[in-house]
Amino acid sequence: MKRIYITAIPLDSNFAITPYAAEPVNYTQTTTRPTCYPITPILADTAHDGDEIKVIAVRQVNSPRSENLEVFRRELDSLGKPYTLVDLTTPENQQRDGLLTLFEALTDAMESDACYYADATFGTKTYPLVLSSALHYAEKILDDTEVCGIYYRELTRESGQVKNARQYDISTLFTLDGIVDMAADAELTDKKAFIKLMLHPDREV
Repeated sequence: MKRIYITAIPLDSNFAITPYAAEPVNYTQTTTRPTCYPITPILADTAHDGDEIKVIAVRQVNSPRSENLEVFRRELDSLGKPYTLVDLTTPENQQRDGLLTLFEALTDAMESDACYYADATFGTKTYPLVLSSALHYAEKILDDTEVCGIYYRELTRESGQVKNARQYDISTLFTLDGIVDMAADAELTDKKAFIKLMLHPDREV
């Protein structure tokens, strides 16, 4: 099986990345050792012998070399699984054309017949929007694809020190557009009630 993992790489000038053993809050994870990148334990748990593994690292460029990217390479290498790394670089800006270029680059790197896993922790504030659109492209345009997981790591601090590291599976948020599309296309008198039912199927009406 082909498995594609996507993560953003922080700019070295923003902060030096630190490893944490994040607690999986709403999903099961067997890997417990500290990692800098939330996608690393996901890859360790989901990739199996014989799988074709592709990792897409999205990063802005403001210097010739990225130590944070090298940290990611070392984490991947430590898993002992063969992989292909796509170093997807974009200019350091948030202009519309730059974001559209990022979407195009992401979708160009995507492939059919694959399971997708993505991390939305790092990157610019606009990055998760572009990532979500690219994942919708993979699911709706490419053949035989499935978005299997989207993750976010949260650090809580007390007196400037990290107190807790938690990791969430936020894949449910990815389905919201689909629910809205279903309501828009359906011939319903109360589309809002339909959306509430889809969001809370176990709730009594």
